[in-house]
Amino acid sequence: MIRMQKLIQLLFLSTICLILFQSFSTDFGKRDGTEPGFTGSPGDSLKTCVVCHGGVAITVSNWITSTVPATGFVPGERYTITATNTAQGHNRFGFSVSPQDISGNLLGTIIITDTTQTKTVGNEKYVTYRSAGVDGKDEKSWSFDWVAPDVNEVVFYGAFNSNHDGHKGSDVTYLSQLKLFKEGFTSLPSLSIQNRFNVYPNPASETIRVESTDIPIQKIKIVNILNKLTFETTNINYPIEVVNWPNGTYLIEVTFANHRTETSKWVKF
Repeated sequence: MIRMQKLIQLLFLSTICLILFQSFSTDFGKRDGTEPGFTGSPGDSLKTCVVCHGGVAITVSNWITSTVPATGFVPGERYTITATNTAQGHNRFGFSVSPQDISGNLLGTIIITDTTQTKTVGNEKYVTYRSAGVDGKDEKSWSFDWVAPDVNEVVFYGAFNSNHDGHKGSDVTYLSQLKLFKEGFTSLPSLSIQNRFNVYPNPASETIRVESTDIPIQKIKIVNILNKLTFETTNINYPIEVVNWPNGTYLIEVTFANHRTETSKWVKF
């Protein structure tokens, strides 16, 4: 009986060690996807692959694409989303993509079409790679389908990491986003959401102002790095006092008169 108990304990310890090894290994060929919550989205508290892989995340464009037409998506319709990780000289690639709102809620339904190379994690909220879907030369692409929800806009947040033969010293992390709009909603003025409002000074220690570059602002909402509501107002014409706020990074969400929203980072020091 004693020998049997020792054997069970040994097997238990061996299993724990194996799990820890796989969890912290940077060799994509030995892992079956990422853990949920590291896409760099506001809902993920801006966490990315650098939490485990180190380094600094680099922002890139057009790494997430879709079959949604220029006229916008139709709620209930099914589209294909493609994520592409590019890194010259690398041959191991990973990714995590999730369509979310600013609070981290899943928008739409994810459908896995390639069960060999991709899967969902986190209650089907994130798409990530499988161990059979990491090999490539200079780049790697994955595709999945998505059923559009009945909302005006959706952001696909994506984090990508790659290396050469699993060597951590060559790890590179990238962030990319894809913003899609509902059919008809894209025809509203000011389709581009870039630089539609300014926050100044940034960083700041006492007061800040949030001003639109063109479309009137209806509401300002500010959350901290943990996605906790810090401030909310519809009184747009007065400075916001921040002197008593804890130092750190905040996300400012602005709702415009055309009901569109935009977010930007701001730092309190």
